[in-house]
Amino acid sequence: MLTPFFLCFVLFVRSVVFLFCRPFKFFKWPPMEKKWIHILLSCFLLSAAESGPHCLVFLSTGCLQPGGRPWFDQLTVFDDVPISECDGSTRTETFKPALESANLQSSCELSFSDITESLRVIQSLINTTVYVVQRRRGCVRRADGKNSGFDAWSVNGEDLVTFDPKSQTWTPQSPSAETLKKKWDKNRARNVAFSRFIREQCPDTMRRIKLRSVESKTDLVVFAKPLADPSLALLTCHVTSTDRSTGSLSLIGDGSSSAVRILVTKPLPGPEGSLILRLTAQISLRRHTGSYRCSVQTATHNISLLWDGKTLDGRALLQESKVSWEVLTIILGVLSVALTAFSVYRALKYLVTCVQQRRPRPPDPVLVEQFSRMLNVHSPDLQNVLVSFIQGSEPNRELQNNWIEWISLRDKRRNDPEYYGGHNV
Repeated sequence: MLTPFFLCFVLFVRSVVFLFCRPFKFFKWPPMEKKWIHILLSCFLLSAAESGPHCLVFLSTGCLQPGGRPWFDQLTVFDDVPISECDGSTRTETFKPALESANLQSSCELSFSDITESLRVIQSLINTTVYVVQRRRGCVRRADGKNSGFDAWSVNGEDLVTFDPKSQTWTPQSPSAETLKKKWDKNRARNVAFSRFIREQCPDTMRRIKLRSVESKTDLVVFAKPLADPSLALLTCHVTSTDRSTGSLSLIGDGSSSAVRILVTKPLPGPEGSLILRLTAQISLRRHTGSYRCSVQTATHNISLLWDGKTLDGRALLQESKVSWEVLTIILGVLSVALTAFSVYRALKYLVTCVQQRRPRPPDPVLVEQFSRMLNVHSPDLQNVLVSFIQGSEPNRELQNNWIEWISLRDKRRNDPEYYGGHNV
């Protein structure tokens, strides 16, 4: 059996020989040669499609609108890139700019019929009110060239039944789907058509799909939003990239070790064939221990971005110059202790100074009069004893001398005739 690569090589050689053998008719291709060239190009496209694993998925959604009218929408995704969309009003495929191929099926009439019919049938066979019916079917081509397919149905976001294209039977995914499984197993013609689509039509369509080459571009946005607790915030790293090699998304920086509840989503399809990755983490605004930086890695380069402390709309959640309340409390406490110690020191110093500068009060006049009578003696020794008793065991010498001088003058006024003769009384 000839491989596609060998067949392409043979067709290429034949076309080259034809070009050199008929140089004057280069722009006038015979019908047969045009057919060969068309086969050659198709073969090269086939080889390109087989160079790696691919996946084609048809995502159909249906629900009943008020009045019982069905609503339908289908999105076709190739290798996580949306390539076409079809709605129930026109039932015509609208191809996305990312799709370069133009030979795909332009109608979704069959998918529309399957969903609208299931809305009526499933409603009558399960013990649940049907709001939304979703279907996910498609095929996968592995790197070794083998194909596999799938067809899964869900109701109101919960798995219902799955289809096996080989055995052409249904497998219930919930107890309420047993009756539906038996009913759909009996519809042999419908099951044969579903199996043929998954095993033949889907792989053939996948081989004919070609995407436009887009410039690799990766955008990284870092922001946060406040939580119910004013001291906490939810930090988000949002990546939109057209680089298919985009993989690792991580939180780095000094503050990354204090972050909790870190969650990284798997790559999701975005607009115009891009991929979306997101990382969320809960951080503290009360104790800012460092910086938060998001990093995304691709096959060719790494991108990192520092969080500027703001929300997505530019509101500031964290000022880099703001001192945390804990640090401010410690500073105020130290200042208060220092001020108290300084005040106590100044008060003690003032008291000591006052005590040192304080003079003893003059003696009580009554006591002075009493002791004056007792001192009306002529014995100097007795006078010294009495003076010492009045002033204390350690008298002030200056006061003592003044006291003695006053006593002596008084005695002279009273008893010394010479004193009276020399002074006018």
